[in-house]
Parts: sequence; structure tokens; C-alpha cells
Amino acid sequence: MTSTSLELFWISGSPFAWRVMLTLEAKKIPYTPRLLQASQGEHKKPDFLALNPRGKVPTLREGDFVLYESIAIMQYLEGRYPARPMQ
Repeated sequence: MTSTSLELFWISGSPFAWRVMLTLEAKKIPYTPRLLQASQGEHKKPDFLALNPRGKVPTLREGDFVLYESIAIMQYLEGRYPARPMQ
């Protein structure tokens, strides 16, 4: 299956982002990490708020598709990339 590149927007220290990253790594799904600097308010800037109006991490982008909330992202990854199930 060919897909567009996954991007994961995250902030260092976020356990919610960590669990998504662990899911991506365990399932061996290639992705591009996009580290946001909380100290600079990057998660509250217009470009990021256009992706996630709540200004929270993690946020996953795959092409034009954007999803946030860690459990929703993990469920999406499990369905979209069924190899190496997390169950």
C-alpha cells in the first residue's frame, strides 16, 4: 500500500505525543516528526491552529487528512496500517 507521508506534530515532554510515537515505532510506520517549541508558543501560532484549532499535541497529518487526540490517532493508525497489530 502506498500512502502519503505522515507528519506528527509534538511537544517534548507530552505523554500523549509519546504514546503515538511509540505506536508509530512499534508498527514500523515511517513518519516525519515535527517538534514544536512550547516555549515559543509554536502550538498557538496560526499555521498550527489551522491544523488543530485546539492548539494541542499530538497532531497527525497525512496528506490533506489531519487528526488529533492521541487515542483517535492510535486507532486510525491501527486501522490504516494493520501490519504489526498492537493488540
